[in-house]
Amino acid sequence: MPINEPVFLHHAWLMFVAVTVANAVILKLRSMAYIRQRPELADGYRRLFWGILLLGNLPWLVMGFGLEVGGVPGMFSYIRPRDGNPFVLTFIASVGMLWILGFYWIFARRGAEFLIDHPGLFRGNPQSPAMIRVFYCLAIAGGMIALIFMAAPDFVPMAR
Repeated sequence: MPINEPVFLHHAWLMFVAVTVANAVILKLRSMAYIRQRPELADGYRRLFWGILLLGNLPWLVMGFGLEVGGVPGMFSYIRPRDGNPFVLTFIASVGMLWILGFYWIFARRGAEFLIDHPGLFRGNPQSPAMIRVFYCLAIAGGMIALIFMAAPDFVPMAR
């Protein structure tokens, strides 16, 4: 572990898992009111809960594996993919895979309509599948811009 990295950062991936679990549980709690009104939505909410819980934690588990087995010197390594660390590249690949799966689900498998039919995941409960698609595209564009900057030389000079 790098000398200048606080010890708690080495296990920060556990916090990311906890936040993802908390978000899934919050969705489950919010969904109860909707399920009482429309019991036929129960299976969809169950699938959404498990999807968030399992797929949402995949990158954090990949990150944690790299940190815990010593393949990555510290958390700051994950913002330096240009170093070519295979654990970091695997983490980025897992995120990229989820982005692609998200596009497929939202655009080709009517995931945006599913989210409209199963409110509670987003604040304000958007009423338009187009709005969900635009939001998703903007979120992925932001992630890609961040990745481009992380891959650029001298993006984070203090993390060397």
